[in-house]
Formats: sequence, C-alpha cells, structure tokens
Amino acid sequence: MDVTQTYDPVTHIEDLGPPPKGFRFAGIHAGIKRTRLDLGAIVVDGPATAAGAFTRNPVRAPCVDRNRALVPCHAVRAVVVNSGNANAMNGAAGIAANEAMAKATAEALGVSEDTVATLSTGVIGVPLNVEVVAKAIPALIDAATDDRTGISDFAQAILTTDTCTKVAYLEVLLPGAASPVRLLGIAKGSGMIHPNMATTLGFVCTDAAVSPTALQAMVREHIETTFNAISVDGDTSTNDSFIALASGASGVFAEGDAATVFSQALAAVMRALAVEVARDGEGATRLLEVTVRGAPDDASARTIAKGCCRSSLFKCSVFAGKPDWGRIAAAAGQACLDAHCTVTPASISIRAQGVDLVEAGRPVPLPPSVGLERLLAADTVRWEVAVGDGPGTGRAWGCDLSYDYVRINADEAAQVEVQPGGTVARNISLAAYSPRLKQQLLVDGLAYVRRFAGLRALVYARGAVVERFDLTASLAQDLALCLDAGLRVLMVLPEGPVVDLVAAAVEDLGHHVVRANGEPVEIAEAMSRGHLCLLPEQAPDPGPVVDLAIAVGIQKLIVIGDDQGLFDATGIVEQLSPDTLLQGLKRGRFSSRDPEFPVFARHAAVRGVPAVHLIDGRMPHALVGELFTQHGIGTLVTRQVVS
Repeated sequence: MDVTQTYDPVTHIEDLGPPPKGFRFAGIHAGIKRTRLDLGAIVVDGPATAAGAFTRNPVRAPCVDRNRALVPCHAVRAVVVNSGNANAMNGAAGIAANEAMAKATAEALGVSEDTVATLSTGVIGVPLNVEVVAKAIPALIDAATDDRTGISDFAQAILTTDTCTKVAYLEVLLPGAASPVRLLGIAKGSGMIHPNMATTLGFVCTDAAVSPTALQAMVREHIETTFNAISVDGDTSTNDSFIALASGASGVFAEGDAATVFSQALAAVMRALAVEVARDGEGATRLLEVTVRGAPDDASARTIAKGCCRSSLFKCSVFAGKPDWGRIAAAAGQACLDAHCTVTPASISIRAQGVDLVEAGRPVPLPPSVGLERLLAADTVRWEVAVGDGPGTGRAWGCDLSYDYVRINADEAAQVEVQPGGTVARNISLAAYSPRLKQQLLVDGLAYVRRFAGLRALVYARGAVVERFDLTASLAQDLALCLDAGLRVLMVLPEGPVVDLVAAAVEDLGHHVVRANGEPVEIAEAMSRGHLCLLPEQAPDPGPVVDLAIAVGIQKLIVIGDDQGLFDATGIVEQLSPDTLLQGLKRGRFSSRDPEFPVFARHAAVRGVPAVHLIDGRMPHALVGELFTQHGIGTLVTRQVVS
C-alpha cells in the first residue's frame, strides 16, 4: 500500500486550528528581560512520550545534558523554557539553577522532577537569577491554556533576537483512524544557527499515540533533512534542542501504515519550522534554498548544499541580488572536499531561480530579457547545483548576509548589560556606541533635520506593517522620529485596532496625535502644529489618498506595502522621474508584487506629487531606512533624479 503523502503546514498563529489534545501552553514576563515575555511552558495533562535531538557542541549548557538523559521516555509532564539568559558557562551555579527550574516546575504541577524538561536560551556566561524564575513558575503554570492565546504567549516567550514567532500546524487523518491527529510545532532561532542540531529551540506536540522508540527514530531521521539542513552564520550553539512530545490523547495510534503517514507529517512540520528559522536569520532579507544533485549519495549532497549556504561570499551575493555563480561554484567545490566526493569544473551545472547559468562547466549566455536580477530580488532565492551524475540529492536552507547581521551581533556584544538582580537588558542609548560612531550619527542626523524641517509627508500603510505587531511598533517609532526631525506627518491606516495601537505608541513617545476626519484645512492646521494626524481609511483606494495629498500640500507621499518597490528587467528601480514612470508603466516595463505600488505611483505622477516613495513594510524601520539614509531602500519617483 502506497501511503506517501505531501503536506503544507500552516505557519501563521492566526491560522492555527485546535491545538493537539492534552497540551496547554503559557508565556509570561518573569523579569529575566526588562519588558518582554521571557518564561514559557508546555504542560501535558498526562505522561507524554518524548524524543529529542540536541546540539553537538561539546561546550553546552546544563539543560542539554539534563534533557539528553531524560529522553526518549514516556513520562514527560512539562517543558519549561527561559529566554534572555542561556545559563551556559556558569559552572556549578548554572547546574544548580537548571535543577531549581525543574524542581519549581515539578512542585507547581505536583509531579516528579524527572518528568520536567528544562531549556534556556540567550546570553552566554551570565548567571541566571533562578530566584526570579522559580518565583514566577507557579503563575506560569496557572496561566497555561489550550488555546491560541497560550500558544502565542509561549511562542513569544522563547524568542531572543528573532523578529517573529515561528509555528507550524497540521491535522492529519492516519490510515484506519476515524478522526485526525494534530501536530503543532513551535520554534525560535535567528542567529548562532548551523547544522549539527539544532542551534535553535524547536518543539513539536502531537496528540497521536507513538512509542518512545518509534518517535525517537523519526526525530533522528528527520532532523538531518530539517534542522540540521539550515545555516545562518556557521556557529553551533551551546544550548539549543529539539523535543517532540506525543500525548496520545487523540486515541489514535501511529503504527504500521499509520506510523509511516505520521512520520511524513512530522517531517513536514519540522521542515516548515526549520525553514522559518532560516528565513528569520539575523539581518536576513532573503531565504536561500540550495539543492544539490549528482552527488554519490544523499548525505553527501546535503553536506555540499549546507556548504554553499555557509559561504559568506555567496551569501553576500544573495544579499546583493547578483547572479554571481562563481561564488557558489567555489563553495560547492570546497564542500565536496568535506563530503569526500570528487568534482571537476566540467561536472558543475548551476541554475538560479530556474534559469540555467552554467552547463557542464561552461557559462550559459543570458539575454537581458531574462531579468535574472529581478528574479534574484525575490523573498526566496533558489539555487541548484549539479556536481556529477550520481544518485544523491540534498537540500539546505540559509539566508543572505547583510549589513544588519554585523550590526545586530556587534550591538549584541556591545549593548547587553547585566542589571542589578541578574536581569539581562540591552542598552540602546548612544552611550553604548563608540565616540566616532556617535559623532557620525549626530552629523548625519543634523543634515536630515535641516532637510526635513517643516516638510509635509503623507504616509500610507497597508499589508504586513499594519498586520504584525512588531512591524507596527517599529513604524510608530519611525513616525515619532520623523516628527522629532520636524516633518509634518499625515498617516493613513486601515480602519481598525491598528489606528489605536499607532496612536498610543506615538503618544507614549511624547507626541500629540490628532484623529483626522478627512477635512484638508483641519488636517493642514494640525500638521502645522507638529501633531501626527491619523486618518482611518474606510476602503483602500489610491485615488482619494492622492487627492488628499494634493489638497493638503503634501511634498512626500510614502506608500508602505509588501514589496521592495518597482522593478524592471535589471532589478529594483531606485529612482526615476514621473515621465519615465508613466512611459514605462504604459509599455509594461515596470512591475511589482504589490499591485498597489504601480497604481499609487501612476496617480501621484499624474497629479504632480513632488516625491513618491514605495517601500517594503515587511522590513522593520523601513520608513527611517528610506528617508534617513543616502540611497534609501525602495523606489523614489521624483523630478529631481540623481544619476
């Protein structure tokens, strides 16, 4: 009987179905971090089968050794996780703190300590204030629920430098079963991610009944093609772990053909989590997927694919959106040495985004009409490398290497401070930076204050920036900075809770917010006083927004959407004139994955708005990145084009 299945898990919390039976989830703020959630728990109503895989780094945290001794088993009742502090390299005190976490959790649940798994993630070498953690655990257990709120809180509580939560969910009807089983995956990870399991925290909970031996075998098999097939920076963590829990509460047993189907579903959930971790790599702007074919075997192919994802030079090319196939060819050749397989230049063939670049060692001429750079500007970039004629195939995932990776990790080192009582916090004030950098920031900032003082701007936002809390929060900070710099800002947002959220955040940052009614005279008057004007949009329509911009005397119309800007055959268009825009749109020269970008640009060009910015709201602080940097991040339509 052929029971092969393919699955596409749900990866957004708002789209999750009912959680697996027998599990409750919670996340609270204990005080390890200054403000964010930092303590999470998965509580099982009865003993759960557990299996796991753990970092192979010999310099590891006590929680890793403890969990290795615990699984596989059929007795886990809870998993407790703290973030913000890795509790690694802390000697005997770290071991004692880890045991105290387990003891406090066991006491709160009334179970044995050896049924509790403990995990920590965060800064290495800082003592964990276990008194703070232990004191918060009873409230954590009391907060555990079997709904989407509990799942979301747990997913947030385990984050460190992540920009978003990571979940994956499936409902699967196993052969012979009358009702489906559910699988819920939750993970964190953004940096210090490189194969050798798992350099992230990953969890999969299911209500299927699976034996410890069978579940461990599945985890061991799938970890190699999922979490061990991702790389962000080539650094293997001291802490991170993957744990699978099966409550059996559905009453459906994963045996025989049912075990085969369940294993496929488990692999799909693990793969979805791993890909989301790679996508959210520190400073990443693109997910990188590398597929290798023609290797002697699958394991060798995976090694080569991971080597390509690890290459800093190649990752820089991915960030630039350039078809620099020479870098991936070199990386593949080096990785072949690690895989102990033979390769020659003549055996190499390379494709990017489905376009042949190299065939049997020879470059393939590309006509300009291919538009490869535009294809390489996508959110997900897929490269394929053939290294010979062997049967082996493997795939790995990573991300590009951007300026922000260095910034994030330099800031992490320079700005993390241990507060009184052991709380870990980040000092993001100018005092945390070098004198030279502070001088440059002030000089550059003054130039923008002079340029923007008194200028009127309309910011129109839609898509991810008003749908994701973290992006909305960064937008509010950007708006406050614009007001500080002297801009007069009118903000048009979709009607709904996001309006109140932005208003409250900007007011908390010291600015007055006026709810506009669409009357141009009143809006102009409020803007002249330096207030932020918020106008809820009844229905998305570029025409009235542009008309309002003209009526109010707007000098900059900034459209924040879900693409990087406008593209032509060579890639993103950074600047162009209104005439060039209109001619190009008429001839089909320009395009965007955000359908409103061309429409807004056309309306604004026809009506004579002096400057129109089209920027990607999926990037944190996109507004500041566009206005307060020399080259910006999106497309600028203006009559003052700089060549």
